[in-house]
Formats: sequence, C-alpha cells, structure tokens
Amino acid sequence: MKNFFHRNENKTKSNAESVTHSYTPMNNRFVTLLKDIRQQRKLSAKRHPMYQNNKFGKYFMLLFALIWVGYLVLFGFLLPTLFREEMPGMEPYNVLNGGMWYIFIIDFCMRFMGQKLPASEVKPYAVLPVRKRDVLDCHLLLNGIDAYNFIWIFLLLPFGCMTLWKFFGLGGLLGFVLGYLILIIANGYWHSICRTLMNEHILWVLLPIAVYGGIIALMVTTKWPNTIGMEWGEGFIKWEPLAFLAALAVLALLFWLCRVMQLRIVDKEIARTKTTKLKHVRDYKFLDRFGEIGEYLRLEIKLLTRNKVPKVQFRTGLILMIMFSVFLAFTEVYDDNFMRYFIAIYNFSVLGVMVLSQCMMFEGNYLDGLMSRKESILSLLKAKYYLQCAICVVPLLVMIAPVVKGKLSVLDMFAAFFITIGFVFFIMFQLAVYNKSTMNLNEKVMGRNSTSNWFQTMLIMGGFFLPVILIMALNAIFPDGRVSVWITLVIGIAFTLAHPLWLRNVYKRFMKRRYTNMAGFRASRP
Repeated sequence: MKNFFHRNENKTKSNAESVTHSYTPMNNRFVTLLKDIRQQRKLSAKRHPMYQNNKFGKYFMLLFALIWVGYLVLFGFLLPTLFREEMPGMEPYNVLNGGMWYIFIIDFCMRFMGQKLPASEVKPYAVLPVRKRDVLDCHLLLNGIDAYNFIWIFLLLPFGCMTLWKFFGLGGLLGFVLGYLILIIANGYWHSICRTLMNEHILWVLLPIAVYGGIIALMVTTKWPNTIGMEWGEGFIKWEPLAFLAALAVLALLFWLCRVMQLRIVDKEIARTKTTKLKHVRDYKFLDRFGEIGEYLRLEIKLLTRNKVPKVQFRTGLILMIMFSVFLAFTEVYDDNFMRYFIAIYNFSVLGVMVLSQCMMFEGNYLDGLMSRKESILSLLKAKYYLQCAICVVPLLVMIAPVVKGKLSVLDMFAAFFITIGFVFFIMFQLAVYNKSTMNLNEKVMGRNSTSNWFQTMLIMGGFFLPVILIMALNAIFPDGRVSVWITLVIGIAFTLAHPLWLRNVYKRFMKRRYTNMAGFRASRP
C-alpha cells in the first residue's frame, strides 16, 4: 500500500481531503488500490505463522488440485461418448446444457473448501484512510477473477472440442465457454451470499438446499429447467445477445446483492458500539462435585458453546452425521461392508475429531495461565476426554435409524462407540503433544484460521480409516462377521479402560515440550 497511501505533509487541505474521497472504478486510485490488495492477498498465506511448518498441506492441496483438473479433463472427453450412448436422439452439448444446473450445484459445494468471504477481508482495512466500500469492491472483483472460477475450463474446452467444433467452429466454442464462465462467476457471488447468511444463523443453510432442491425437483417433474438450460446454452454457442444479456443481468444482480449484504456485515462488526448483556449465565454447579476436573469440564463446555469456531465445527459435524445416517438407512448407496463400517465409525468420531484435532490449540490463547499449576494440564486432558465421551451419546441417538432399518446391528453400533472413545481418541490426543499453533476462537473455520500440518492430517486420516481397515482385515480372517465386531469391541473397551495411563503419558510428553509449544502458541496468537 506504499504507493497508495503516500502523502506529502506540505499538501493543501483540499489534497488532504481527497485522500478519503470515494474511489470509483474509473479512477486511477481505485486501480492502484485494486493492485495493492491483490498483491497483499497473494502474500497473506506467506505471512501465516504456519506457512513454513505446513509444507505437507500445501503439497497435498496442490496434488488435490491436479487430481481434480485431471478428472475434469477426463470427463470432458468421456461425457460426449456417454451422452451419445444414453441419449442417441440428442446432441451431447444439448444434454450438458440441459443439465447445467448440476455443474452449478457441484461448484457451489466445492467453494466451501476455501472461498473466503469479502467481509472478513475488509475489516483489517477499517483503520486506513480509504472507504470500506472501495475495499469491498476490490475484494468482490478479485473474487470474480479468482483462478478457481476458471478451473471449469478444463471440462468445458475438451467437451466443446469434441462436440461443438464440427458444427459451430471456434466462435461457437468460445461463446460456449464464455457464457458458462459468466454464470460460474455469478454462482460464486451466490455462494458468498449464502455463506454470509449461514454465518448469521445456521438455519439459512436451508436456502441453498431449497433453491437447488427445487430446481432438481422441477427437472424431474416438469423438465422446464432442462429446456431453459438448453435454450440458454445454445444462445451462448450462437452468440445471441439476449443469452449473454441474461447471464450478465444475473451476474450484476448477485454482485449487487452480495455487495449490499457484505457491506452490512462489515458495518455491523466494525461499527458495533453496544455491549452485549448476558441474560443468563450457566455455572454448571453440578460439576463442583468433580473438583478440579469439574472446573475444566465447565471450561470446556463454555469453550464449545460460546465461541464461533467450536460451535460451527459442532454444527457441521452434526449435519454430516445426520446426512450419512439418512443415506445409510434409507438408500442403498452405502450397503457394502466397507462403507457401512466407515459411516458407523465416522458418525461416532466426527465431532470428537473436529475438536481434538486442534487439541491445545484453543488453549493456546490462554495457556500461560493454565501452566500456573503442575497438574492442571493433566486435569484439562481428562476433562476433554470425558466431555468428548459424553458427546458420543449424540451419535447413539442418530444411529437409531440405520439400526432400525437393519443396516447395522446393535453390536456394530456399540463396537463403533467403544473403538471411538478408546482407540480413535487415543490417536487424536497425541496431537496435544505436537500442536503448537494458537487457534483463534472467533475466526473462520476455513481459510486463514487453518493451521493443519502433515502430522495432524495423517492422524486424522488414521483415526477415521484404521478401525475400518482393522474390521475388514478381521472379516477376511474370520468368515463370521460377528467375530471381527466382537474383537473390535474388546479392543475399544481395552483402550477405554486404559485411558488414565495413556492420558498421563500424553501429559508427560507435553510437559517435556512445553517451552517449545508455548513459544509456538505465543508466536501464532492473533
């Protein structure tokens, strides 16, 4: 921002006032601001304290991106042949245009993995002599030209070359790709609108579900969304002005709605002056009987219920748990043994793994106070374990539907319960020794608040997959499937009964590394 905010002390009053003047897109100052913010966004990841310690995460995300691009290219070449076989009476590009809504649904879901909300990017600029509206406009424009929006070219170009070139030539191919890119960028702004509303209240998740679910229902019943898609896509191919004007109108409308909503959120968070008055404070007095562990149980409960990140993690895990249970109980998609056992383990583990994967990271905000007494960390670890065991009662209720439908037995359910609170939690508590980055309690779950490293990622994957691999290996050895489930149950109970031993081992190893970890916590505090 050096060029943008440089001012000479000898400037006149009129020049000084011009610094805070509105920067319109036609103004060179706006262009300079846009370039500076773009450069700062590129450098933001490198400024993160975990940048040097998370090479595995960067390489993993790069590998994932390359795999996704490879799949898109592969589908781009395979879909024309598949469409000709399934619908011989239609051209493949008409089939794709009729189902363009599925592309937007997939694109919408994929954006949850990393797209940042503009409002969260604007707040750091509030103390600078520039209007937040201009900063917001810059971030919205940069989101529109983000590289992710153009990843769908790897699907559209091969598909277009296979189906459009011989009929419409280069012009038709370019119109086809350009029209879809406009709609995909508009879909990004629609995603930002929905994410903003969902951050305000979790029930807003019903909005995209209702919109996309309604479109799919109409496609099944009336077919008119397919007709609109075919007409719209053909208009892109033939460069019909009305088709592009309609796409640009959708883009402009969603951009405006996103801008208004993000600006309102920024004003709400920055200009908030009223203090929040607690109507009721719960002391959880029934925990007093448990002494020091009860005090830390009270701390853990308040941490999970009062802070944004833990609350969002809990809601996300609960939604995933219910979704997988419904799919397992009422569909035949996951009827094979591997997926049945995986969903059982996943449902019991997901809430605990989301919290325990950041074990001691939340405490990094106030760890100096926790270290004032020698045994406090051990009591904290025990309180974490007991609370997560209690939370596992929730999956017991959610899994009633698959059990009633006969997809899982009661023995399977209790085996998954004990292998989770025993073996899986044993794995996740090892991260208490090695996590050394502070997790901001009220930042976003994704994006800048991401502090995962390769060791954390490997342990999370091990917690989810090792019990399933164990069960499948035992099934291969013992023809009777109940034998493998009983062995799994016994292993889980053994790890559960031994929790005082391995929790003390975690505590001792943490105390040996306490100075290294505390230095990391201090360095990564916001």
